[in-house]
Amino acid sequence: MSGNGDTHRSRPTRRSVVAAGGAVAGAALTGGSGLAWAAPASAEDRRIRLADNGHTRYQIYCGAGEDATVRHAADELAHYLNAITSARFPVVVSDDPPANPELLVVGRRNPLLRRFGSLDPANVGEDGFALRTRGRTALIAGVNSRGTLYGVYWLLDRVLGVRWFSADFTTVPHARTLDVATAQLNGDQTPRFTYRQMYAGDAADPAYRHHNLLNGNRGWDDADIPTPLDTWSTYWPASPFGGTWRTMVPDQSLWSGGQILAMDERTRQMAADNLVAAIRKRIADGLDPSIGFDQQDADWQPDPASKTFVDQHGGALSAAVVDLANDVVTRVRKQIPQARISTQAYWFSFTPPTGIKVDDAVVLTVAPIQANFAHSLFADDNLEIGRQIQTWCRLANNIVVWDYLVDFASYIQPFPDYWAMADGIRTMAGRPQVQGYFGEHAYNAIGSEFVHLRTWVLGRLLWDPHQDADGLIREFLNGYYGPAAALVHRYMRLLRQSVEDTGARLTFSASVSSPYLNFDTMVAADHLMAQAESAVRESADFHKHLLAVRLNVDYVILMRIAEFQRTARERGIDWDPDTANRLDRFEDEIHAAGLTRYSEGGGTPEDLLRQLRIATAPATPPATVAGLPPEDWADYQEPALRLYAPVITILDDPGASNGYTVRMPGNRPDWGVQLALESLPTNGSWKVYVTVRADTGSAAPDAAAMVAGVYPPFGNERTIKVSEVADGEYHELELPGVYQYDAANPRYAWISPPNSSAVAYVYVDRIFAVRA
Repeated sequence: MSGNGDTHRSRPTRRSVVAAGGAVAGAALTGGSGLAWAAPASAEDRRIRLADNGHTRYQIYCGAGEDATVRHAADELAHYLNAITSARFPVVVSDDPPANPELLVVGRRNPLLRRFGSLDPANVGEDGFALRTRGRTALIAGVNSRGTLYGVYWLLDRVLGVRWFSADFTTVPHARTLDVATAQLNGDQTPRFTYRQMYAGDAADPAYRHHNLLNGNRGWDDADIPTPLDTWSTYWPASPFGGTWRTMVPDQSLWSGGQILAMDERTRQMAADNLVAAIRKRIADGLDPSIGFDQQDADWQPDPASKTFVDQHGGALSAAVVDLANDVVTRVRKQIPQARISTQAYWFSFTPPTGIKVDDAVVLTVAPIQANFAHSLFADDNLEIGRQIQTWCRLANNIVVWDYLVDFASYIQPFPDYWAMADGIRTMAGRPQVQGYFGEHAYNAIGSEFVHLRTWVLGRLLWDPHQDADGLIREFLNGYYGPAAALVHRYMRLLRQSVEDTGARLTFSASVSSPYLNFDTMVAADHLMAQAESAVRESADFHKHLLAVRLNVDYVILMRIAEFQRTARERGIDWDPDTANRLDRFEDEIHAAGLTRYSEGGGTPEDLLRQLRIATAPATPPATVAGLPPEDWADYQEPALRLYAPVITILDDPGASNGYTVRMPGNRPDWGVQLALESLPTNGSWKVYVTVRADTGSAAPDAAAMVAGVYPPFGNERTIKVSEVADGEYHELELPGVYQYDAANPRYAWISPPNSSAVAYVYVDRIFAVRA
């Protein structure tokens, strides 16, 4: 599963930067003096005055038996009320409540609780809370400590207008006199989704997550979380990347077809024994009795016994996955009755089976990685995916949806799912079996595209999916970009419209050459960003935030600069890419975003800058296209290629068309250089060529120097012999077949070394396409 790797360990400091904000949301600002109550016109209009001209009579009270989380909640309430009003709100921790009737009571472990009636766990759930008033005393309490913490943050955010937009940028309104309607201090609040997580490096800060009511901690290293904040949901079984099939079944004789022998009795008993041991250790460490038991992040060619079972249940490989999980958890619960595990509907196991249901002690992770994320997971060309998710809802009562929210091939590439992600959550909310949401963003990096916007908006929607998504987006933009907000919104709409106009698929690893990032769209985006930057130059914070967005635009333009220049020439447009200044500005943008890594597979900011310098280097046209008009061929240099093998190197090479080449060792049979053919122009049919050379040494003339082809299907390839490249020069060689742009059915041109020690290295200068 994407994200099955290392996590970014560093965290911002817990206390956010407090920035000046506007009026208090949902409360009244008055200019009176004294601490008299505002005379109510009716019971519905009654207000309580928390502060008057920078002074207050109110105290914050919690019982002496409250834990560190509740005491932290009380301290947070005092801190932010002081920041809003300038009044000091004392925190009293005692078994004996103050005689003062002006109290904000935080938590349940105190003698005042009985005044406010019962707090029913069935009404508010694990993270919900009650807000209640009796006279001038107000209560904020959850069934557990985290619910109380969220009640405080709800009051500060939803009622009083504090906004935690990122870990280092908070807006706090100012109101020395503060009246709050009692109607807003009465009522129970319950989140729609039990489990809520944004898996993003920028969202690793535990305070930031709790401020935005995100309760998931799966996949994070929690060693440095302060004790008061170390409170997370245990709904989704832990250890997503450690509790795999092969971890729990380490006997390699039980491994098969990329996974394990799912139906074998020895497999099941070994898995159960190891899961029992792992869960018992968790219990001994004071943790919950649950753990992941998930398939390997790979394909599966099932063994005969598994295949037979699968064929009996609709031919879906998930049948064996579900039966394995059901059987194993039954065995485990005979020894640990409260134990729970997870399993996955993902890649080969995504299609639901027939005639079998998921045990309630198993949490099913549904991960539609194959989706077009430009649309809701339940609509348009995701209709079949949506139907399958709904079928899973008939088979399982405990589901977490694993969503994908960034381009994993380039974390800074525009990924306009901004409204679609919200549409999907709204539909999920109508399926009671979907109890959790895990939004995977750039989990191992800081500074990815619109990560703070997604974290903030999704945090609100996962609590209440019925809110207006565009309204939330606009609110975030206003708070985070200030005067540039409307321009950034237009930019987002521009990208979204381009996806629709081009019919492009927004996959989890879309190429920078994708048609929605075309010349017209990116030039228009560039103009919007220039206007937006001018609008925020007077604010250091807003300017920094805006540069992090402009980074995404400049990245695409720099990566496609040669193509865009050709397009401008073809149309007779006077377009100056301003390459030198754009590259200089890009370094400032990297710093503003805090970028640490630009793709899931790796790449430092320094690596990225080198890629961009390669992309902007002029290249001589291939000899094959001599005399052809520019619209009849397309060039793909190193930055447009997917480079997979770990020993691949980009080298300076004066003999290459742009001065750079990709080198692969001859003894590795990897499809190390690939080009996604969704990068082809959207009109016409195309022949694909590679420009290659090799260090062939003493290899025989008829031996393979390399193999190249287009997949699928397997076997659609040509062997390039040593005799074709033995002179050490670059040669332009045609691959078999003729191809069209087809994002719905992706193909890849690939080049592989021959797996021979006789060939030292294979070099790839470019891949190019010529209109057929």
